Formats: sequence, C-alpha cells, structure tokens
Amino acid sequence: MLRDTSRTGVLVLRESDITKERIEKILATGANVVLTTGGIDDLCLKYFVEKGAMAVRRCKKVDLKRIAKATGGACVACVCVCVCVCAGYTPGSWV
Repeated sequence: MLRDTSRTGVLVLRESDITKERIEKILATGANVVLTTGGIDDLCLKYFVEKGAMAVRRCKKVDLKRIAKATGGACVACVCVCVCVCAGYTPGSWV
C-alpha cells in the first residue's frame, strides 16, 4: 500500500522497469513473434517493437494452435518470471 503520494513516480518507474524485464526475458527465449489470447498494454507493445519483435493481442486459441503447428512454434500456457514448465508438460508437448 502506498501511504506517501510523493513516491508515486518511483512506483510507476519501477512498474515500467518490471514490465521491460519480463519482455526481455520473453525475447531472450528467441521469440520474435508473440501471440496472445489476452490483451497487451500499449506500453508493452512499444517495448516489443523497440526490440524488433511483433506482439499480437486477442487471438483465438484455436488459431494459436494452428499457427504453432504450422510454424513449429509452441503454445505456452503461462509466462512466469522465468521460463516455466507447466505441471508435467515438457516444451515439446505444449502444442
């Protein structure tokens, strides 16, 4: 909880830094295209473009599975702070 409103600027900057760090970790996996069923904030889209990657929001899940199968990519159920392996699944079985 923020009790001192003079520190709001610091909080906003830290939030921006956390977002950049997460995007850099996603791109560090080698991804240059990120597709998601959810929304992506405009600031996040800006970071992807600055890094030379493309991010597309609000895709249908069935379309994501088709694209992954056609391109040899993978559908990942969640993105954590580090590369995650979801409950018993190996990277090759996410599609």
